[in-house]
Amino acid sequence: MLIAGLHTVAHAQDAAPSPAADEVVVVTGFKKSYADAVRSKKQNIEITDGISSDGLGRFPDLNVGEALQRIPGVQINREAEGRNATINLRGMPGSYARTTLNGVAFAAPPSLANDQGSPLGAFNSDIFSAFVIEKSPMANAQSGGLSGNVDMQIAPALSRTEGGMVKVSAEYNELGGSVAPAMTIGYNKRLSSDLAVFATLAYKKEDFRRDTLRYNGYSRLTPGLTGLSKADFATTYGQYYSASPCPSSGSFCRSLADVLGTSAYNSSATGTKGNTGVYALDAIRQYTRENKGDLVTATAGLEWKPNDNTKMGIIGYYSDRDLPKTTQYFLINAVWDGAGTITPSGTPAQMSDGRWLYETATYNNFPAKSSTRLYSQHQQAQGFVANLDWSNDLWKVNFVVAGSKGSNSSLETELDLQTNPVSGGSNGISGTLTTGFGELDGFAYSVTPTPQNQVFNNGWTWQGANGDPEGYLRSNGLYYLNISGSESFADQTVTSAQVDIERTLDFGPVTAIKGGLRLEKNQFESHGFRNMAYGAQLQNITSDMLHTPSFVGDFMNGDARISQNWQVIDAERFIDAVTPVDVYQGGGLTTRGFNILYRDGAFADNNYETQNALSQAYIQVKYDTEVLGHRLRGNIGTRYEATDNTIDSLDVIRPFTGVAGSLSDFKWQRIENKYHYWLPSAIFALDLKDDLMLRGAYYKTYVRPQDRQFSPVTRIGERLINSQQTTPNMSVYDASVRIGNNKLQPYLADSVDVSLEWYNRPGGLLALAYFRKVITGRIVGTSDPAILCPSDGSTWGFGPLSWDGQYCTATSLGTSTSTTRIYASGNYNLDRETTVEGWEFNIQQNLDFLPGFWKNFGGNFNYAYTDSKSPAIAPFPGISKHTANLIGYYETPKFGIRAVYNYRTDYPLNANGTYTGGARSVKARGQLDLSASYNLTDRFALSLDAYNVTNEKRYEYENDLRVVRWIDYDGRSVTLTLRGTF
Repeated sequence: MLIAGLHTVAHAQDAAPSPAADEVVVVTGFKKSYADAVRSKKQNIEITDGISSDGLGRFPDLNVGEALQRIPGVQINREAEGRNATINLRGMPGSYARTTLNGVAFAAPPSLANDQGSPLGAFNSDIFSAFVIEKSPMANAQSGGLSGNVDMQIAPALSRTEGGMVKVSAEYNELGGSVAPAMTIGYNKRLSSDLAVFATLAYKKEDFRRDTLRYNGYSRLTPGLTGLSKADFATTYGQYYSASPCPSSGSFCRSLADVLGTSAYNSSATGTKGNTGVYALDAIRQYTRENKGDLVTATAGLEWKPNDNTKMGIIGYYSDRDLPKTTQYFLINAVWDGAGTITPSGTPAQMSDGRWLYETATYNNFPAKSSTRLYSQHQQAQGFVANLDWSNDLWKVNFVVAGSKGSNSSLETELDLQTNPVSGGSNGISGTLTTGFGELDGFAYSVTPTPQNQVFNNGWTWQGANGDPEGYLRSNGLYYLNISGSESFADQTVTSAQVDIERTLDFGPVTAIKGGLRLEKNQFESHGFRNMAYGAQLQNITSDMLHTPSFVGDFMNGDARISQNWQVIDAERFIDAVTPVDVYQGGGLTTRGFNILYRDGAFADNNYETQNALSQAYIQVKYDTEVLGHRLRGNIGTRYEATDNTIDSLDVIRPFTGVAGSLSDFKWQRIENKYHYWLPSAIFALDLKDDLMLRGAYYKTYVRPQDRQFSPVTRIGERLINSQQTTPNMSVYDASVRIGNNKLQPYLADSVDVSLEWYNRPGGLLALAYFRKVITGRIVGTSDPAILCPSDGSTWGFGPLSWDGQYCTATSLGTSTSTTRIYASGNYNLDRETTVEGWEFNIQQNLDFLPGFWKNFGGNFNYAYTDSKSPAIAPFPGISKHTANLIGYYETPKFGIRAVYNYRTDYPLNANGTYTGGARSVKARGQLDLSASYNLTDRFALSLDAYNVTNEKRYEYENDLRVVRWIDYDGRSVTLTLRGTF
């Protein structure tokens, strides 16, 4: 259990008096916190780990997520940009965990990404007292945490020490040289011995940057890509292509005859070096994201104890993370067959998967794009938890009422300038790129001439008539302007009321029986829009809106030799200039004031509402006895939950109208579902010796799919001619249907936990834990027409359907000369099992039993192993099998130093975004953080925290580390903090 104390006076007040008047009692307070944590773990029944607010003050961590990853079984998602601080728990994505506040379900800002959990970066950690991860939730705990519950705790007023605190800090980010101030002030006041109030307000300026190189794809060379004739191609590259036909699948093999369309150019040299063909990078993205905004978080509470039996209180909280000026800048240069040429140089190297790859190539006449995306982010959360507790010698009664609201929005306005390739000629642009084979210092890229991109205020024609409603093209066809971008909104509200009643018993081993009732209503609303370019006032554009940004000169702090020929648009000036737009006939406007592109998935998939009304009850029997002289305690219980689920979705009811679609192509549909579960649980804690304990737990739980992960909206595609299968006598039309995910059920899991803990000395712990979870109901996709061909045609608008063993056909649309085939796709709950299991080891020790200098040392080491297996679905992405933390500190009454090293092995990713190629993995990564503090007086302390001291980067690769796909560069950050109490 990683609950550590803060090296400040606030907690020194709880320590024993110091023998020297000029000493601050910090050593005792710090080590006392470790000892309290170990003692709490030993006395607790459930298997938990956590971090106190003290630890967050001392751990050198940028946010809550960074701190929580010090706990065995927790991994932070560094894929999440903008320091959103989402985490994975026990080998499963964040959406498999339940986040609670003071043990009660609440509405955190919803995730806008697939299976990520709540963005913990939306909160300033200064308002919280602790974060506790409940790894074995019992019948009395909130359900929904299949991997565990993450409880964010705010201490009630009467438990707080009277007095105030103030903290002033400045964060310096080496990348970009930005300085971000922060301030927190709090006060706890006892109005009487039985009445107390508290309030805390925290403000933080956010100003940080991430630089990225995205190697978007690698292409096998062809005559079209190289610009060579078939004969010249065979002479130059034929030795890397198979001379004989290749297997249809399952390998990278490619024959020369297949590439050239003829075997006429095969020779004795064909295939002499390999049979996979030879590859080169076909697309590169230089990318910088600047995050700018503010985070304001506050909490306040009141607690009253009118008599010895009764206590009541209320806690409120508010958090607003607003980053309106967050902007993404891209330089996107790519080549594909028919758009530019690749001329490799040097000798290719063979990768571990057998492919041959060039490190360096020259590119000519390629589409050269600059993309600027104003990417405003806004996360909010607010709510309250009110409780009334009453107890006497036999009874305990607890009432809790809570209400909360969370929201998350992302407003992307994409502005692209592209110089197009010239067919049969050249657009004059060329570049030379060396990938470095995964080594950043080996990367080099240059593009000529300067500027790569230009902007004009005349000569543009909207391309809607050509099927491109997001674009404008100049009359010569050389210059292209794109105005697009997606807007995403998610809002969630949760209200609940519950009562828990416990009766103490003296009935053999049974010590108490506890039960409870709970009602909860949660609502989720999703909205989305897509901008299109129609009606923009392009005559207002000025040439100075395009400029070379300052980050080009210090990209990745100079560690990457990028193309300096990079111009970007001043997004805010551009948007102000081209709006208000002319409104498209029959259309509406997005939040930014552009016309809505209804036919795009950003609108068509993301407008719906869900509501869950939950009725819950549980009963739990507690026991405490002896078995063969060893104390055995625990509980056995079960929980019943019934859910009434209502989904209102704005479904597509017909093929889209025109190039933009129309709101009349949609109709609100309602689906109602019901399901219920019995969730048994049992846990024991057996004292093998006074200092040796064995715990075991079994529990059944479930989790609903993340609301934005599987859209319930049904989409009807257009009826399009299939030119490949159409014959002179028969016209073949294809139409697609994406079935809404409105009948999906929650995932279920049976879990077993075992933990052996040795409390070898005061404040010391050695623990080894094992867990196993068997999950059913994971969601998979299908497009099997034998399953997805309803005879009545459902509400898809194509009339009755028939399945002939090969195709799903719309019978009423068929004639003697035409046929229409329907291709439907959807998701369903898989009845096959997924098994997740793992081991967690934790050792925590201080050396205060040693003399002199050595007694001030202490530390922690923990290691976690997780593995998942499923015969029918891929393992969970984003999960490392091995993670480890090494934490060491040296602390005296006057100063303290701490080092934290986190390491995780490589892990697979889901393919996402506009990227090609095979599945990607993330390279193993370790990071060192340091912290130092000095007590100026008994009321003021100064600390210096350094993050990512070793300047680690994040690398993605494809099969071989040399086939690099992505490099993220965050740089080092340093925070200087002055803390005081009053």
